[in-house]
Amino acid sequence: MAPNTGITNTIGAILAGAFICIALSAIVGFQTFLYFQVFHSDQLRYKMTVAWIWALDTVHTVLIGTIVWQFAIANFGNSAITNTIFATVPATVVITGLTTLSANIFYGWRLHKLSKRNWWISGPIACLSLARMALSIVNAMEMIIEKSFSNFSARIKSLVTGALIISAVTDLLVSAARYYYLRRLKEGYLMSQEVLDSIVIFTVNDGGITCAVALATTACWLVMPGNFIWLAIYFTLVKFYSNSVLSTLNLRNWYRHRPVHVTNIPLKSRLTSGPSTAHVPSNSTDGKRVASIDDGIPSRMEVFIDHQVEYVGDLGQNGKDEDGQSHSSQKSVDIS
Repeated sequence: MAPNTGITNTIGAILAGAFICIALSAIVGFQTFLYFQVFHSDQLRYKMTVAWIWALDTVHTVLIGTIVWQFAIANFGNSAITNTIFATVPATVVITGLTTLSANIFYGWRLHKLSKRNWWISGPIACLSLARMALSIVNAMEMIIEKSFSNFSARIKSLVTGALIISAVTDLLVSAARYYYLRRLKEGYLMSQEVLDSIVIFTVNDGGITCAVALATTACWLVMPGNFIWLAIYFTLVKFYSNSVLSTLNLRNWYRHRPVHVTNIPLKSRLTSGPSTAHVPSNSTDGKRVASIDDGIPSRMEVFIDHQVEYVGDLGQNGKDEDGQSHSSQKSVDIS
């Protein structure tokens, strides 16, 4: 393969990918802040997961900025530099592999609980995740050895393709398993159809995005290995995994505080179909007064609804969240 030429599809592509990475990293930072504000009493394992994901994302963003500096600033005007593999590039490959592994372990563990410890579901996810991480390490080592994109793509093009395909297959398997078990929760649990549909849609879209990015990277790598478009798309993959894990955890807050919709009940019309009266007993001190039923019916009624949240499946089981905590809230609804 000839050395990379053309600033638009090499350095320009990396710069565009860096801009997208920074934007997605800002969302990761916001979700991290939101998590620690809302779930400050969460169990330590969740806090450590969020901190770990945020740390990996931060390191990845720093590496992306360094790559842009090395190509666009430090070697400005040197067109041959686009064929050089700086040490920061294989470092991003390792960080991407660690983030992908962390996200897949997170989802695999939840699916293991959701499927009642079914290793036929969680086992393949674990194996594929470890294989993906192993290929990331191999690819990073080969980058360090070869030191040029032309030699790297000529030698181990199939290993890069295999790593990306495994990543896409793992995402599809995780999404399909989550979709299957969440759809089964429509029977036997106190969860509204609207909430379940929202979670299912989020699950499908969540896995679909990371799978689509991995497949897009694969296509560009196979068709256009001589430019950096594939590398720019690959840089964004880790951001989608990070946001996927954090949004899954933060989704619990939306479920806990989702609005309760109550239909207005016309009390008077339900209680009285016409002018009804109730006569006062004859021994009353005011025997002349005739009391209408409407006299004792208020025009507005305040109803308190004790809202007991049952987390099911991806949100927990047995009326408790995955921290072993149950949550209830009381909502006041005006009925007029």
